[in-house]
Amino acid sequence: MAPEREYKIESSARRCTTCDRVFAVGEEYHSAVVETEEEARLARRDFCPACWKPDAEGYYSFWKTSIPEPEPKQKSGPRLIDLGRLMQLFERLADAEEPENVRFRYVLALVLMRKRRLRLLSTRRLGGRSEAMTLREVGGDRQHTVTNPGLTDEEVQSVADRLREVLDMPERWHEEEPADAP
Repeated sequence: MAPEREYKIESSARRCTTCDRVFAVGEEYHSAVVETEEEARLARRDFCPACWKPDAEGYYSFWKTSIPEPEPKQKSGPRLIDLGRLMQLFERLADAEEPENVRFRYVLALVLMRKRRLRLLSTRRLGGRSEAMTLREVGGDRQHTVTNPGLTDEEVQSVADRLREVLDMPERWHEEEPADAP
C-alpha cells in the first residue's frame, strides 16, 4: 500500500491570481487546485470571471464560489444597562422607608455613581453602621440624599439578585460595558 500524502490547500486569497483584483463581498469567482512547479505541491488559485479559463490544463479540481457576507459580530460581555430606567427607579424610591427598598436604592446609587450619572458631594454619619450620602446628578443641579444602611455580604447579594431581576440582566451584570457603548 502506498504511503498516504497529506495535502494542505490554503484558503482563498480573496483576489484574482492573474489580474490581482480584490473580490467584493457577494462576488462570484472560480477557484482551482493546481500543481506548482516548486516541490510538486498542490496550491489554490482564485480567478475573477474575466481571467477564468475553464479549459486550461493542470487543474486537479475547480469550482465556482463567492465571497460570503461577513458574520455579524457577537456582542461579548453584559447587555447595556438603560441608565434612564435606572434613574427613574432611583427617583421613585426616594421616599421609601422599608429597609429592603432603602438597601435597593443604595445599591442603585452605587451603580449610577459607577456609570457616572451621579457624583458624591458629601457623607455624614447617622449612627451605628449607617451614613447619609449627598449626591448630585452629573450635568445638572438636582441633589439626592441616599442612606447607606451598612449592608452585610448577604444583603448585598440579595439586593444584587433583585436588581438583576428588575433589569432582566445576566448573572454577571456588574462587568464593564463594552468599549463601544455610549
